[in-house]
Amino acid sequence: MMMSPSRRPFFRWAPALLAAALLLPACSGSNDDAPLPEADREPRQVIFVYDRSTSITADELDMYQRLTAQKLNELTHGDRVAAVELLQLSLDESPMRWAQGVPEREFQNRVMQRDSVSRARFLQDARDYLRRFTDPAGRDNFLGTDILSTLFDVAEEIRAYPGHRSTVILFSDMLQATDEMNMEGLIRMPPANWIQNRASQGRLPDFGGACFVVVGARTDTQAGQVVKDFWQEYFEATNGVLSEQNYSYRPVRVPENPCGGR
Repeated sequence: MMMSPSRRPFFRWAPALLAAALLLPACSGSNDDAPLPEADREPRQVIFVYDRSTSITADELDMYQRLTAQKLNELTHGDRVAAVELLQLSLDESPMRWAQGVPEREFQNRVMQRDSVSRARFLQDARDYLRRFTDPAGRDNFLGTDILSTLFDVAEEIRAYPGHRSTVILFSDMLQATDEMNMEGLIRMPPANWIQNRASQGRLPDFGGACFVVVGARTDTQAGQVVKDFWQEYFEATNGVLSEQNYSYRPVRVPENPCGGR
């Protein structure tokens, strides 16, 4: 059948049209005018610190897992997340640590659907991986709880990313339990000048203004208040920010900006 002259131009341009169509998925979901969620704030780093000692109940570990998932959902492109399990006896141990950054946007000046997909996949993988930090199994051989040594590792995480605004979430009853110091039942509390002496000797970490949130610490007993007073003094001496409302036992949620600001 003879082709009419009017139909020939379509076939002549068909290869170019097909190539353009194949490029559409790469740009689908873009919106050059949409504001980027992270454009008006500095990148964040959230550091989760997990206490899996035998003094922590399975219900408390479930709460830690739920609040972890909630906090992860606040992260966006360019943010960073790290997780540390509390050491048992000293810095001589090899820490259980994990850290990753939320993937950057492919294009920094536009919203792309595939960037949203990569963020969602990252957050799901992070939730799945961090479950091991709240697993109640395998805790029979725990030898102690060394919060003070672990915080030196936390300070290194903060120092490694000075361009990020760091928030540290301590999932713990905050009961240091080592040979030197045992806060359980106030068995062996440090002397009144312990923090000042350590600071004068350069034996305290520097948190560089990072914000701290404590989840899982009792405040309804006299012993709990004594322990809380120690930690508030400790974080003040180490350039960390721990406000009254961010030290609690069973919060409903972790504040998005515990220290205020954007």
